[in-house]
Amino acid sequence: MNRIVTLFATFFYTGFFPFAPATFASLVFVLVYKFVPGGDWIATWTIFLPTLALSIPASTWMERTHGKDPHCVVIDEVVGMQIVLLSATPTIAGLVAAFALFRIFDVWKPFPIDRLQSLPGGWGIVVDDALAGLYTRVVLMLAGLATHALGRFPLL
Repeated sequence: MNRIVTLFATFFYTGFFPFAPATFASLVFVLVYKFVPGGDWIATWTIFLPTLALSIPASTWMERTHGKDPHCVVIDEVVGMQIVLLSATPTIAGLVAAFALFRIFDVWKPFPIDRLQSLPGGWGIVVDDALAGLYTRVVLMLAGLATHALGRFPLL
């Protein structure tokens, strides 16, 4: 069980990347989404809902074994990127914008994202990234009103 939770919570061990594991995991997610044939399945409701449901207990377990908000836990980045890309049809420019904006919101943590990190256990790990994903999605939806260069990011 320990290995399965670690595999999931670290997004196939990308969380053990030696520097910027959250950015690396987000990049791997985008690359799989775009360049693996059929890779866009990782941002469907069928995959997102179980990922979200399992990410909180997995993150809680990892926090108990690796300390408060461990850097190796990157399943929260996956959840955030899934929210950004659910039912979207982004262009390459849209994927680059999605990646960059998500990382900016995740690092900057504008209100109330900054407060959500204080939630207990996996909730604090996952919910702030979910909201960063939602902020990114809203920005891309609004940008889509001005240009089609980014692709489509419809309402969830």
